[in-house]
Amino acid sequence: MNGKERLLAALTVGLDRDFPVVVPYLGIFLRDHWEEVTDKPWWSIWEIERRLEVEEDLQEKLGIDWVQCSICPTREWRRSHKVEVLGGRVFLIDLSSGSKTEIRRPPVGGWPSPIDREPLIKSVDEVEERVEVVPGDELVRSGRLDYARMVVERFGSEKFIYANVGSPYWRAITGYMGFRGMIRGIFRRPRLVEALLERVTEQIVEEVRAYAEVGVDGVWIEDCLSSASEISTEHFRRFALPYVKDVASEVRKTGMKSIYYFCGDVHDRLEYLLEVGADAISLEESKKNFQIDIEWVNEVVSGRCCIFGNIDSLRVLQDGTLEELEREVKRQIEVGREHGKFVVSLGSPVTPRTPVRRVREYVEVARRYSQR
Repeated sequence: MNGKERLLAALTVGLDRDFPVVVPYLGIFLRDHWEEVTDKPWWSIWEIERRLEVEEDLQEKLGIDWVQCSICPTREWRRSHKVEVLGGRVFLIDLSSGSKTEIRRPPVGGWPSPIDREPLIKSVDEVEERVEVVPGDELVRSGRLDYARMVVERFGSEKFIYANVGSPYWRAITGYMGFRGMIRGIFRRPRLVEALLERVTEQIVEEVRAYAEVGVDGVWIEDCLSSASEISTEHFRRFALPYVKDVASEVRKTGMKSIYYFCGDVHDRLEYLLEVGADAISLEESKKNFQIDIEWVNEVVSGRCCIFGNIDSLRVLQDGTLEELEREVKRQIEVGREHGKFVVSLGSPVTPRTPVRRVREYVEVARRYSQR
């Protein structure tokens, strides 16, 4: 089987060997390991044709089973802008006005998180005004799915193509409310929060439809700051669960597959996560004073959906010996064999200090043990 066939089998009927192998958060990996991956300049991310060449380099380096795609600027915007290097600095040139805006390379580790932002929406009346919902077919017509279509055409016959949409709860935090604003809203202005979540869900559903239209295979639904460390199960079931269920339901209606990636402590809500109805669940490794053992996850899930592995990106991948890596990969694969719906994966992004050769070693170890 090729990568696409492996992933589709793992997400549906299950396998007894030759499990898929993936690396989550490929955008973060590329940002932190650019020169190890490609000889293209970092500003290639602004030009979709060159970005596809970078993706080809990334896939050749890693040998994994999936490829990530994303929404890009409209065709009109791309025609009216170009990137130029002037005096060693990189500028985005607006061809219609001649204006120049310097663009800076994202630092290793990324820019500061947007979760501390001040709320952009302070009343129910502002929700519709500030949260734009673009119909999926319009997103496609405008060219915002051109890069995704290019990825599908280049890799879609051999690898599983997926897009990251984020859960409504997480997008509401990062895009509109900030974490403190969201928590205050849950207690003081729950109707405002619900109105925002309803609108953001509509926004995400249209993106899902657009991805389906261009032939994407699956959607990675990332959910953060709704774990046992941040909100109660009562609040999770009211402000997070119903909306992410709607997204997963739309993914299913389109014929795509969904992977629900949930960050944080799940000791009191794993059963609720399964109510989302995603084709797969992916969880972090044990850290931050909580435990998530893959054997426990497998016992609770009991074959009801596919499980992504949660190999420790820091203690095993970055700092572990080859023997420790082999032992943990083998342990997780053996757990996955019980029900067969399993994907070898990491629990978190690859760390900046982990070299590409080590990631390739992880992939090769996983291939070797899963084929036995």
